[in-house]
Amino acid sequence: MTNINLSDDLIKDFIYSMYRKEVLLNLKGVVLTDEDRKQLHEKRDFVNRLSETELADIRCWVLDKLKVLESQHKQD
Repeated sequence: MTNINLSDDLIKDFIYSMYRKEVLLNLKGVVLTDEDRKQLHEKRDFVNRLSETELADIRCWVLDKLKVLESQHKQD
């Protein structure tokens, strides 16, 4: 597998993007409500509080998943 550098900022951005996508998919209207904004702020704060150990664990998990996907792709 190609060596991939997943920086802490990239991991945080990825996680927050997933949370943001979840909120946008669950919108009941066209515009973000105050509750939607509150949810996004809470999720952003959660992501920003992740420790270096937690980020390293997430990084390892992502890389392991990518290796499995690559392996499956090679078998096809």
